[in-house]
Amino acid sequence: MVAGSPRMADTETRFLDALYRGATEDASLRDALVFAQAMFDCQAGALVSIDTRMPMLGSLALTSGVLSEHERLYAEQFSDIDPAPSIFAGLAPGAASSTDRLMSRDMRLNDPFVQEFFRPIGLVETLGGTLLRDRARFSLIGLQRGSDRPGFDDDDIARLERLIPHIRRALQLRQAFHRMEAKTLGLQAAMDRLPAGMALLDQQGSAIFINAAMRAIVRKPDGLALDRSGRPVPANVAARRRCDELLRDVSLGGAGGMVTVPRPSGERDYVVLVAPGTAVLAEMDWDRRGRAGTIVLVHDPAGRPLMPAELLEQAMNLPKGAARVVAALAMDDDLKSFAEREGVTIHTARFHLHTALAKTGARTQVELVRLAMRILRDIALSSGAAP
Repeated sequence: MVAGSPRMADTETRFLDALYRGATEDASLRDALVFAQAMFDCQAGALVSIDTRMPMLGSLALTSGVLSEHERLYAEQFSDIDPAPSIFAGLAPGAASSTDRLMSRDMRLNDPFVQEFFRPIGLVETLGGTLLRDRARFSLIGLQRGSDRPGFDDDDIARLERLIPHIRRALQLRQAFHRMEAKTLGLQAAMDRLPAGMALLDQQGSAIFINAAMRAIVRKPDGLALDRSGRPVPANVAARRRCDELLRDVSLGGAGGMVTVPRPSGERDYVVLVAPGTAVLAEMDWDRRGRAGTIVLVHDPAGRPLMPAELLEQAMNLPKGAARVVAALAMDDDLKSFAEREGVTIHTARFHLHTALAKTGARTQVELVRLAMRILRDIALSSGAAP
């Protein structure tokens, strides 16, 4: 394909479009790799990103063309001896080159990977570039040609180097998106464990998240239901009128308030809190349907609320001892007073703290406490905050 031709320009446009859509759609990112393969008249392509700090969120390995056809063979027998990643890792981020330039002729002729995998599947050279490299992250792109096209030249290298900033930016956007998505899912899982019913409403008053406790409350039914938009609606006329007033107040920038909802069963009234969504909840894109503008909490006096340590144990997946330490620190306690109150040694208290740091991935005690406080505060269920 002639550089600068209309066909080449069209393929590059499609590549960039798919690439940036790939920040949120894995299928589009794979399409972008296929377009890159076509732009350079190659038989295969590979896009690899490794993040040791967040392996589930920041890592990916995509292949196209003939490499996709032999992906399992590569993973099972040849990935460990592939010299290309380490060779391209020696390039400065943003730079590109080819294996014919980076590997000696003797290495190309005698390297086991080249002779036993690469050439047998019809590949002879890789054009590659380092996208990102630091102590925890490494990303590269590789485009593999067969013997049906000439070797990669200076124009090919320059063209790939022009594309690398776009690829790097798309991967950064992808990682940020997945980090936010994981954070949202983590909060949803934590809120589903809460004993209080919770509904998050968007700025138009429609529900964008209903937790498990709220769904259980409205299934009874006992004085509280959900309307078609998912908004909690009291059966009692006076309570419903008051709830509507509070929702309207929050939508206009007010602080909201509380209302008691009588129950036909004769159980003690539900206590419903209507309040603006917290900053963390408001900033999140819940299921891409909108941002949380209002939070509705329903307290059932017949149920036993979780204590802070119990909440952190579930929300942060901590052992009981570690959860008690984190709860104490979040309430402005310290390790020494915690140890004295619990009747354990300071060494045991430190062990629980280290366990909590390891489990959550927090790097410092301050970061750990900040995470715990956000769970307790932003979900409005720290001790004394529940109605």
